[in-house]
Amino acid sequence: MTNKLVVAFACLGFAANASAAADINFDKNIDVKSVIEQAKTTEVNKDFYPQQNGTHSVRYSRDCRNLPFGASPYAQSSGRVYLDSTEYIEECHFVPKPPPPPPPPPVVNPPNNGGHNGGNNGGNHGGQPGGNNGGNHGGQPGGNNGGNHGGQPGGHGPKAIIEEKDGGPHQGEYSHAGSQNGHDGTWVCRERAGQTFRATAQLNVAPRQLYPWESESFNVCMEGQRVDFNTGSSPYSYSVDRVGLYDLTFNLTPNYRVPTAPDADGLYATGFSHKDGKFTLSVGDRWAREYAGETVLIKVELMKDGFLFFNSNKGEKTFTFSAASGYELVFAEGDLTKTKEFVDDSADKGAKKYFVKWGFQRVGRVSTNDYVKKGDTEKIPV
Repeated sequence: MTNKLVVAFACLGFAANASAAADINFDKNIDVKSVIEQAKTTEVNKDFYPQQNGTHSVRYSRDCRNLPFGASPYAQSSGRVYLDSTEYIEECHFVPKPPPPPPPPPVVNPPNNGGHNGGNNGGNHGGQPGGNNGGNHGGQPGGNNGGNHGGQPGGHGPKAIIEEKDGGPHQGEYSHAGSQNGHDGTWVCRERAGQTFRATAQLNVAPRQLYPWESESFNVCMEGQRVDFNTGSSPYSYSVDRVGLYDLTFNLTPNYRVPTAPDADGLYATGFSHKDGKFTLSVGDRWAREYAGETVLIKVELMKDGFLFFNSNKGEKTFTFSAASGYELVFAEGDLTKTKEFVDDSADKGAKKYFVKWGFQRVGRVSTNDYVKKGDTEKIPV
């Protein structure tokens, strides 16, 4: 598009000159191709096609602070934290690939006659240039070999010598292959530190209910001049009011609860025993009051201890309870559901030990219904 505009202006210039001088020959041909080529090299055109040197890109360091909050029915506030972000400017320049060396000149075979003019073998004394071998004494250039005494270089003409300088990056620089304006070469880049931006931030959280096992964390991050806020983990969705420019305050107001996973340590085994053909697993609940009116599902999987890791699966069963401070799970081996992991070892008549793999789920509104694996009980003889 730019070339077309330059050509148009050039043509208008010709027209203007024509109107000013009546003796111009309008039949003279205009070399449009040369006008276009000239337009490509004008200073005006260079502004439209700048060289790809100078600043290549800019990045900023990222500084983050994590602000945790524990369970409390009251409003809470964090201390004021300090943030900074540094600008890093990548400056690149293009180093073109050097052109290949010129080809050697063609070899011209000299005449075969020896003597003073030099044939394939120069004369014995003072052979002239052109033979394949210079004279034995003082041969001149041109033979494949100079004379034995004082002979000048022979061969098929001079060879081009290319000096290669160390083009590797300086300390703090890095390079990669690339191209510019159709030429191959190397981009050599260096990153330098620019200006540094600074800010402070503080969080204020309005009153909300957190259960004893719950906690919250929030993140404030600075990148360039921008300061971002996000929630790391929380059982609430918040409205965020941002106040200030570089000394920022984030005021958080809870909207509604977002259930989180139950406390894995909320349920714990208090005993495992066997009596009169029945097994009993006793479980305690730390948060019976907080889960009042909700349901607890506890699953047991009876295992028969074997040699090394060769244990036998005897089946499983799930018990349902209303939330309470403790639960008793009583079952016989015949009460269990045989699953695909069941192993029949009835032929094994030796005394063995048994243990239980167990876990639980909370069903209700306080927590999610994620299944929590609790692991294995102690092993007891039966």
